[in-house]
Amino acid sequence: MSTVSRIEDEPTGASVGHAPPRLERTRTIQDVVDDIGFLRNHSELLVNDSRNLHESIGRMHSDSLEEELRSTTVRHARERLPALLDRLSTLGFSWRDIAWICGVSVPAVRKWRQGESATGENRQRVARVVALCEIAAERYHIADVAGWLETPVHPEAPISGLDLMASERFDLVLALACEQPGDPEQVLDEFEPDWRVRYRSDVEVFTAADGRPGLRLTSPDN
Repeated sequence: MSTVSRIEDEPTGASVGHAPPRLERTRTIQDVVDDIGFLRNHSELLVNDSRNLHESIGRMHSDSLEEELRSTTVRHARERLPALLDRLSTLGFSWRDIAWICGVSVPAVRKWRQGESATGENRQRVARVVALCEIAAERYHIADVAGWLETPVHPEAPISGLDLMASERFDLVLALACEQPGDPEQVLDEFEPDWRVRYRSDVEVFTAADGRPGLRLTSPDN
């Protein structure tokens, strides 16, 4: 065997064209903790961004609904007042309900229905009730709008959609119609923040030992 052959066969520390093997550092538990911490912080940023985006879209939706209510009100305000009142009566509203929402007496509503004139503000109020009923029925498929508005918003408070409308909070009624915020308690929190205390009952329903429902006084601590 020639000298050249022996040299080529012998291994060398650094063969031509081949890099020495690269040693990777073993990951420690500290590395894992750092990676998970980074992912946690990144996920929190994503959650905050998503929450902010959700709230922004919610405000845009509420604003667009109020604008739709305004434009629909303007359209109905051009109609004859007796026709608007007849439409509300057909939907199931009583003259008392209409008077309550508009802040006038029942005889005043009856006079409007008979053709007597009303102020521009009262005409607009009636038109806005018609507009809200139209949006609730056509957009959110509420079949019995009058009955829905007469129903208490929450079983623990005697506040109905009619009460909200009588207080000029048509925006909260729209929020209930489209289920935004969706939770009636949030609507009541905005309308009457102390409603839980004000309408809290001193009596509660419980199941007795015989399995039948009964009534008892609530504890002062509750």
